[in-house]
Amino acid sequence: MTLALMKAFGPQFSTLIFALPILATATFARAETNSCAARPVAEAGNPVAGIAYPTFCAIPKRPTDIRTPAAFKAAVLDTRRSGIALVRATRPETFGLAASGGDGFASEARAEAAPPPPMNPLNVADAAAFARDARAKATPPRRPH
Repeated sequence: MTLALMKAFGPQFSTLIFALPILATATFARAETNSCAARPVAEAGNPVAGIAYPTFCAIPKRPTDIRTPAAFKAAVLDTRRSGIALVRATRPETFGLAASGGDGFASEARAEAAPPPPMNPLNVADAAAFARDARAKATPPRRPH
C-alpha cells in the first residue's frame, strides 16, 4: 500500500521528504535565536541585530483587568432591570394630580390665593372726554396723489 501511495503522490511525496529536514532545521534555528531568552546572545553575535523585526516577545502580556463573560452578563442584566424599573416609574398613570391627591392640592391652592382687587366701575363721563380728546388730536391720513 505504501508503494501505491508513493506512486500516486510521487513528486509531492519525494519533495516533502527532501524538504522536511531542511524546514525543521531552519524553523528550530530561527525559533531558538528569536526567543526572548536567547535575545542577548543573538544580538551580540548577529550582524543584523540592529534591524527591528517584530518578534513574539513584542506581544504584550495578557491584561488582567478584563471583565469575565459572567460579569458582562451581570452588567447587561443590571442595565435591563434598571430600564424596566424606569419604564414602570414613568408610566402615564404615575403622572397627574389625580394620582397624588390633586383635589386636595387644588382646594389648598384656592384657599391660599388672594382674590384680585375689585374693579372700579366705568365712569361714562371720563370715557366720553377721553374719546373727544383723542378725536381732536387725530389727523386724517394723507390722500394719495
